[in-house]
Amino acid sequence: MSSCLTYTHPSIIVPCSQDSMGNIEILKRGDIQMTSAGTGISHSEKCHGSQPVHFLQIWSFPKISHLEPKYFTRHFTDEEKRDQWVKIVAPIGDADVKPVREAPGPAPVHSDLTLYATLVSDGKTLERSLQGKKGYIHVIQTSGYNPQRSQGARVRIHGPGADPLELREGDGAYIFVGQKGNTLKIENTSDEAKTAEILVFDLD
Repeated sequence: MSSCLTYTHPSIIVPCSQDSMGNIEILKRGDIQMTSAGTGISHSEKCHGSQPVHFLQIWSFPKISHLEPKYFTRHFTDEEKRDQWVKIVAPIGDADVKPVREAPGPAPVHSDLTLYATLVSDGKTLERSLQGKKGYIHVIQTSGYNPQRSQGARVRIHGPGADPLELREGDGAYIFVGQKGNTLKIENTSDEAKTAEILVFDLD
């Protein structure tokens, strides 16, 4: 079975989750809920309130089979992520990972996956050295549901051996690193003063 990461980003509307281990939690902005499905678990989510909820649910496959189901929660503030990278998920066994339900630092995962989050201010540029063989970048859609062209933040990414690529809210792109330690550069090029909320997956 796989692991499920719920990353919450709305400012007001929040999801409520419940699972077969008896865990019930209301998530707010900045919260991470990591559920390791292991040998089996049932899990449900619903809106906490009358309005639709908007959050990210991310799945990964573990390197080990038949793990015991586990549940972890973490919280990272906007201030922590403002114009700098915060490691929010990392492989279990890494020095800064605590395999307990609530703790500071990144949430543990049984996968070769390290996940970073940031809030890039308008006009700012950030760099991230990638240590895996590949990666993925996602610009979170924080401006709300919109089936048309995105009206939110816009970024330009410069990756190893590739032409610059422009991404808008809701967009994502795979990254082929080529060589360990290559640098990904992210520039907020929004027309207006808009902050870009970004996730970068560093993958082996």
